[in-house]
Amino acid sequence: MRVRRVCVLGATGLLVAGCSPLGGDAEVAAATVTVTAPAPSAPSSSPASSSRATASSSTSSSAPAPSSSAPPPTLQQAFERVRSGVVRFEVATCDGNAIGSGFELSPTLVATAAHVVDGGQVIRIIQGTTSTAGTVIGIDPGADVALVRTATQLTGHPFTFAGTSPAVGDQVAAIGFPMGDPLSYNTGTVNGLGRKAVVDGLPRHDLLEMDAAVTHGSSGGPVIRPDGAVVGLVDAGPDGEAGRRLAVSSATARPLVDGWAQSPQPVLPGDCAEAVDEAGDPLPPGDVPTRADLQAVTTLDVYFRAVNGGDFTTAVAQLAHPVDLETFTEGVTSTQDVDITYRSVAQEGEDLVVWATFTSHQDAGRGPAGRPQETCTDWSLDYVLAQRNGLWLIDATRPHDGPASAPCAAG
Repeated sequence: MRVRRVCVLGATGLLVAGCSPLGGDAEVAAATVTVTAPAPSAPSSSPASSSRATASSSTSSSAPAPSSSAPPPTLQQAFERVRSGVVRFEVATCDGNAIGSGFELSPTLVATAAHVVDGGQVIRIIQGTTSTAGTVIGIDPGADVALVRTATQLTGHPFTFAGTSPAVGDQVAAIGFPMGDPLSYNTGTVNGLGRKAVVDGLPRHDLLEMDAAVTHGSSGGPVIRPDGAVVGLVDAGPDGEAGRRLAVSSATARPLVDGWAQSPQPVLPGDCAEAVDEAGDPLPPGDVPTRADLQAVTTLDVYFRAVNGGDFTTAVAQLAHPVDLETFTEGVTSTQDVDITYRSVAQEGEDLVVWATFTSHQDAGRGPAGRPQETCTDWSLDYVLAQRNGLWLIDATRPHDGPASAPCAAG
């Protein structure tokens, strides 16, 4: 059967990729970048050595059985208890921007599907209002499992893999970020075990089949049972067949993750020398994006998509300094940004500066300072990005060579 990955790719503004592009006026429009000055690659962060020693025991143990005197746990209760440990992946590749899901195993280790991070130049892990860089320390494309180490510590719920397989008919829940939207909880039933399929040309086996309503962007998220233990990783689904979604079983994932936690096998990204333009032609050497270019543009892509999609927590996570989430949300709730174009990426001292132009639509009373009743505004801004948590994050904005904004042109 034909099977598609449950991932999603969107335009980074640098290159065009295949695989479910994000679209619509509410999304970030495709854009062209001209690199005006070379920018340094973001330094990789050294992991905390203690995370390796603790990972194996944390990933292998099963969740404790409930007391016989207590009512059985429910999936809803499990979701509320574990949701803080589910993370969002934004992965900049030479061909686009992949979105996926994953789950925390220890403060510095996150499990996900291999196809979410495969080919990643810059791996961004978002948990709440925090963004941090990630490094793949183990990947098996055949099993579609990967383990990622974070540059800074996470603070969510540490998941454990179930020690036994679920039974057909058991109720499960998939948690993740479908289509890059805010965190989603979808319940379903285990339809079958030990399924086989050919996924992206690779024969697979020991897959769990369920009918939870997962979709693009859910890949790598946990499939849990009522006690919160992980029985699978969201993986793929047959084209045109509703209600049949496949997950990597915990029996397949757990030994791989335990092995990589004990003996990491870091995967270092290559370069984008073979990158192509929208027509499929090789980019001139001077236009080949660096990792810093990709990372800077991805930061703005994530920011704008999050604002447009109402995921204000993820938008705040792209800022270099903490802000009050309630105040931020109040200011941008009605905003939709369209026609976003990244004009240039340049190095300025220790910072990166991205010149972006776009049009914003907002409710009356939420317009720019001095013109609060304005409902349509054209902007030309420099976004100044500073390094935080191994990433380039938004540190400040300023006008680019003139006024920062003007009322939308007539017509």
